[in-house]
Amino acid sequence: MRNSGRLARWTRNGVPSATLDAIIIAIFSIILLSVEYFYDLAPQLFQFALEYQEWEVDNLIFVGFVMSIGCAIFSYRRLRELAVEMEARRGAELEAKKLARHDPLTGLPNRRFFVETLGEVLQTTIADSQSAVLMLDLDGFKSVNDAYGHAVGDQTLMEFAQRVSAIMREGAVFTRIGGDEFAIIVPNISLDGPSTLARRIVGAVAEPFSIGLISTSIGVSVGIAMAPSDGMDPELLVQRADRALYRAKSEGRSCIRFFEAGMDAQVERRVAIETALRAAVAAKMIVPYYQPVVAFAGMRVVGFEALARWKSDEFGWVAPDLFITVAEEIGIISELGDQLLRQACLDARAWPAELTLAFNISPVQLRDPAIGLRVLAILAETGFNPRRLELEITETALVENIKIAQEITSQLRQAGVRIALDDFGTGYATLSQLLSLKLDRLKIDRSFVDRLDKDEESTTIVRAVLGLASGFNLETTAEGIENDEQLASLRADGCLQGQGYLFGKAMPANDVQSLLESHKLTPKAVA
Repeated sequence: MRNSGRLARWTRNGVPSATLDAIIIAIFSIILLSVEYFYDLAPQLFQFALEYQEWEVDNLIFVGFVMSIGCAIFSYRRLRELAVEMEARRGAELEAKKLARHDPLTGLPNRRFFVETLGEVLQTTIADSQSAVLMLDLDGFKSVNDAYGHAVGDQTLMEFAQRVSAIMREGAVFTRIGGDEFAIIVPNISLDGPSTLARRIVGAVAEPFSIGLISTSIGVSVGIAMAPSDGMDPELLVQRADRALYRAKSEGRSCIRFFEAGMDAQVERRVAIETALRAAVAAKMIVPYYQPVVAFAGMRVVGFEALARWKSDEFGWVAPDLFITVAEEIGIISELGDQLLRQACLDARAWPAELTLAFNISPVQLRDPAIGLRVLAILAETGFNPRRLELEITETALVENIKIAQEITSQLRQAGVRIALDDFGTGYATLSQLLSLKLDRLKIDRSFVDRLDKDEESTTIVRAVLGLASGFNLETTAEGIENDEQLASLRADGCLQGQGYLFGKAMPANDVQSLLESHKLTPKAVA
């Protein structure tokens, strides 16, 4: 063990082969000098051996001579082996250092290399020069992975890396920092240089990616921060480029945004909302409210749709579109959805048995193959009749997860749960997809209902949807009804049910009981 430790120290010290060769030459020189000395001393040794022949000194001398030659040969071979081993270790160390600083899939430098290089670039950035950090995130890449598998996803990442590498200017550093996230460092660049580069990157990605027989399409969002104007600290500069990227992604596919001072406050608010939301879900502070669904025949309440509501101590009433989106992004939407469904089932048990409960399933929840089993488990736990539950999935979620949607809806419908397609007309579902799900209801999106009394195009679309539903023997519900003109138009075209402010806003569970007990709901009873 001591020898291996000594060897390791030699390797770490980086002793070159030339030094080992010099050591070997020195050893042989010593051996030759020893032989010459032995030659001069040989007559005396022979005389001594003759005088004391009975001691067999001559044999000892011969053995010693042979051993010295053997030791010399062994030393030479061991030193040569040591030199070869050190060269191999040195090569392995260099390869390990390369791997530690490069992404094995794309071959690009990795996050570690990015951080080290950014620090060096900022140290050399002076007041009259500028450097830029560009943070890149692929739009639609998760859909590629989900639809075609990780092998196609990996090939897409490699092709993306090649396309962007081909347009990098000299001196720029293009890195992959994780997943579908990339970063670019551009030292000594003009003010319009980063936006020019970002536009070229967006253009390079615009063409479809051909992976074997598969053609995939993605986009790329870009956030840009500049040094020294946006900071000279590497961590701060990356943080601000990330915030610009967050704004770019929130504004649509393949957007480019520079960091602006107001982004800090927006992101800090977002982080605060995220923290408060986690606490609210843990404390079960987000509750279902219920909006009445009215059958046009007889203008009677036939059920309620459960809608999530959150009143935060810090932020007041938080818009559902905001906190639902945040819950999806931070991975707690399934927990929140289960809580809301459980509470809604418990509340609805107190309603008359003929009233139904409509409940929305998030597109993110629909990606989970176990969502059907969880819904059935909640129904069993609360004792709520599955035939009174109507689950709503959006058209966009259907298109993104058609196979999982088919499996889940089939499983739920066998248990008696009804399935409605929400926001119909806003997505790209095909007729074959609609038929494959065996839906029970189509819900007409509020955006079409809102324009019924404003333009003929919306009226045409609504009539087409109602005709389609009638042809497939599906029930229909119109959302967002706010006035008598919209109601009259929908009834005349054959719509069966509706909901909206004309009939009542979403209300807490206690108000539902009061509404049912009063029996005073009319088309003009706006809450």
